[in-house]
Amino acid sequence: MNLLELDRYLRAITDVEAQQLATGDNVNDLPLKASETDDMTAFRMPDHLFFENGPIQLRKHNRFSPMFPHMHSFIEINYIYSGSCVQRINGETVKLRQGQLCMLDSDVLHSIDRMDENDILVNILIRKDVFASAILGRFATGGIVSQFLLNAMAGDASHDRYVVFESEEHEKLQFFVQNMMCEAFGEERYAQEMLYGHMMIVFTELMRVYSYRTNESADGARADLLDMLAYIERHYRTCTLGELAETFNFNPNYLGNLLKKKTGRTFMELIKTQRMLHASALLANTGDSVENIARNVGYGSLGFFYRAFASHYGMTPKQYRKRAAEQRTT
Repeated sequence: MNLLELDRYLRAITDVEAQQLATGDNVNDLPLKASETDDMTAFRMPDHLFFENGPIQLRKHNRFSPMFPHMHSFIEINYIYSGSCVQRINGETVKLRQGQLCMLDSDVLHSIDRMDENDILVNILIRKDVFASAILGRFATGGIVSQFLLNAMAGDASHDRYVVFESEEHEKLQFFVQNMMCEAFGEERYAQEMLYGHMMIVFTELMRVYSYRTNESADGARADLLDMLAYIERHYRTCTLGELAETFNFNPNYLGNLLKKKTGRTFMELIKTQRMLHASALLANTGDSVENIARNVGYGSLGFFYRAFASHYGMTPKQYRKRAAEQRTT
């Protein structure tokens, strides 16, 4: 399937959509048992209906009727291919525009208002175990921005978060998502393998989309939290809490509490994380001395660097370098 065929496929009115257009009522296109539909006020979608053909699935949302409130244990990404969409997520009204993505954690109660003919939403569904073991694992060594995004979806015990990516101007992301849709809705062999590869690219590209909206922005938090984390990524060697607060017009004490609340880490823990990521990369990939590496990542005291590194990785810099060399030869 190419992009022109994809467009025709998505805009075509299906039998279910024709029924919903005629009646205005939601038509159930899932083979649900009676016991699974008893409480439609907070309906839980069963996993077994979606992942028979693989752990990543794409589905076109049926237009012309509202979707009742529901939740599920898998990760869902809503991509607005055309038009717009209004969702009710955990009691909040969220409007999505063409080209935007909304990532929903498991157990997020959400519903979708009626969508018209030009409003096309595609659901990207990812089984939780695949998201956690494979996708999160690939990004485990990323910076604090990627860690925050991934923890927002998988690291919180309440699992009730969502993130809206303001991605409509990111042409690369649109290209990758739409090619992923061509694989999903086409009939070529090895589609699941291709979907997995495309999903990795899409997640990588999402790390570049710093403008976002999230229900984590409540209680005075602003939607530039990722911008602040990105600032720390760039200036981790010398950045202070006072400098960060002045740059983003916050009171330092308030900002310190905000970072702790929204990321689960103090400012200094965020700085240390970023320094350790760079130090470990230099140890593994260069022959530079430990003293120079410590200085390069912002530590004036070699002893302090040794203690910080050991507490972070559970081994000395020398042991880390040796292990990295052994892994390259195996």
